[in-house]
Amino acid sequence: MKSSTKRDSNRRAFMDQVRECRDNGYLLSSKKIGSGAFSKVYLGYATHERMRQNYKLSSDLRAKRHTMVAIKIISTAEAPLEYSRKFLPREIYSLNATYKHLNVIQLYETYRNSQRSYLVLELASRGDLLEHINATSDRRCCPGLEEEEARRLFRQLVSAVAHCHNVGIVHRDLKCENILLDDRGFVKLTDFGFANRTAVKNSLLSTFCGSVAYTAPEILMSKKYNGEQADLWSLGVILYAMVTGKLPFKERQPHKMLHLMRQSLAFWPSLSQECQDLIQGLLQLRPRARLGLQQVASHCWMLPASHALFHNVLNAMPGTEEKALKSNLASEELEGSEPQDHEAGALTPATIRMLEGPSEASPEQAPTCELSAPALIRPPSSLFQLPSPQLAQTLGPGPGPGPVSPPTCPPSIGRPSILASLKPNFHKTGNLPSWGGMGSRGPSGGSLAGPSASQQILSLYSMSVIRKAPLHRLVN
Repeated sequence: MKSSTKRDSNRRAFMDQVRECRDNGYLLSSKKIGSGAFSKVYLGYATHERMRQNYKLSSDLRAKRHTMVAIKIISTAEAPLEYSRKFLPREIYSLNATYKHLNVIQLYETYRNSQRSYLVLELASRGDLLEHINATSDRRCCPGLEEEEARRLFRQLVSAVAHCHNVGIVHRDLKCENILLDDRGFVKLTDFGFANRTAVKNSLLSTFCGSVAYTAPEILMSKKYNGEQADLWSLGVILYAMVTGKLPFKERQPHKMLHLMRQSLAFWPSLSQECQDLIQGLLQLRPRARLGLQQVASHCWMLPASHALFHNVLNAMPGTEEKALKSNLASEELEGSEPQDHEAGALTPATIRMLEGPSEASPEQAPTCELSAPALIRPPSSLFQLPSPQLAQTLGPGPGPGPVSPPTCPPSIGRPSILASLKPNFHKTGNLPSWGGMGSRGPSGGSLAGPSASQQILSLYSMSVIRKAPLHRLVN
């Protein structure tokens, strides 16, 4: 009897949500694509009338050639006041501040009433990076992603984080579950519930937040911390998980996590030394010793074509910023990557443009994999941009055995890489059967899943803690 009453109540509440969405120009479907303690995310459709009224919505969806959106519905009547007054406004502010970047989830609009708040978000239909790592590991019968694919995805992630830092936003909850993939395989950084605004350069924060497996040691030690440097640590954990299929540290207790962090990292023998060096540069216990985003962007692992091609590109770029970047790279090659403080790790606009790569292709270009693409509307000095394939060809080949030719991209990818070694390799995620090849012989640290009971994790679209059945490997 109680279950029947609850079903009737849920049905009435859903019909109210359908009506409220329709009144605001959206058609709410019954397909639920995410949930949290106080929120649910449904697949929705924007009406043509609403698209005519909302420029953000129309410009993005027309390029995607569909009208699908993700509608996050937060029950503000049931949520704690701290969430409604603190975390939800922060999430909305951060999403508005980071508009518009190809690798950050887009917030189209919000509306609310006395019972609920609605966030109309960009749809990322391929799931999260966690699922992609596990599915690819199963398909390859080898843990983790290939380095070429990990490099391509990691460059997009670094671009997104750099954009956030440039507009004064620190994420503070970077993890594989908060990195989504859209239908073309682009990275979409999401879940800004713990994000904070850093109005003052190098300001220190004190809130303990994030997921323990990705949390910087200074936060675990309850010290005041720099949000940008804490994000750098989380990037190192994510990259390690991408290339090894395992978490570098897996402990529930902070003091045990700190003990593991003081030990040396273990890597698969097949992992390149350059990738290991980048991970170790990010996972430094001392925050100021970590590689800054400037150094990450110019790291040799992030530039697979060769330093020779990179230098040729820099020589072709006019301006003092590019000359300064050349000088920084030359000093790194002579002296090695020395630890620098936060100011030294700041990004220059030239490096920002170089890291992101080509901008999103228009719908007419995507099926034929055209090499040129129109620029998106973005704030100045917030883009990473590699040279175009045509420019790379005119500059000549690197030291490899043959010329660098633009690869042929699959129909589902909107932008090809200029490097033949970067071959996008996406696998449609589905059920995640456990992979039997990851035994005790692998690197030490937490595996990407465990046989334990359901774990408490954070929703992809909410900071609220929920109960969710464990995935097969990567679980905090």
